Amino acid sequence: MARIVLTSAAEREYKRLPSEVQIRVRKLFDGDFQTNPFGPRFNTRKVQEPFTGYRLRLGDYRVLFEFEEGGTILVYRIRHRKDAYR
Repeated sequence: MARIVLTSAAEREYKRLPSEVQIRVRKLFDGDFQTNPFGPRFNTRKVQEPFTGYRLRLGDYRVLFEFEEGGTILVYRIRHRKDAYR
């Protein structure tokens, strides 16, 4: 089971999300995402340059993350899809 860590920027973005989206993100992080982030029910894809890591589609929102040594998932961005890649 991987440990999920949010950067300070991702924490600020999480707090600014609408409450229903915060609930969906919290359920995601507490559920199967920790054990298998590439499972069929998660729309996880590799992000193209200039970004690194992967993106997870969560409705109109995107969670951008990277894998670190020791099995840690580092979430560095949680934004609406129109702003996620800026």
